[in-house]
Amino acid sequence: MANFTINGKKQDLKLTFAGVNELNKKMEGGALEVVAKALQGDGDLLPHVLDAALKHTGENYTEADIMQAIEESFEEERLDLLGIMSLYSEVVSESFFYKAMVTKMLAENPEAKAALDKLLK
Repeated sequence: MANFTINGKKQDLKLTFAGVNELNKKMEGGALEVVAKALQGDGDLLPHVLDAALKHTGENYTEADIMQAIEESFEEERLDLLGIMSLYSEVVSESFFYKAMVTKMLAENPEAKAALDKLLK
């Protein structure tokens, strides 16, 4: 399970129904845009994914808390593009809600699937 350190505390990242609903609402294109941005490793999606995936903790992390944790991860060189893509893979692409759509999308483009698999392994 993916995790992320926020406010000095390592938290597991997991999408629940509430998290998925919130994440989809933040993207103009809804769930399909979430999937597309996750597969591309879009950095703008990161705070939204983290916010949604931290809902299950019951902690009330603010946007400022999340942004500070992201900035610290960058400054400490703990999070790079490959790390973001791995996080998206575990949290979004492998989540129950999005997995079937990701699988279908990648089945349409075997070269993209092979490239993504190679990057994430």
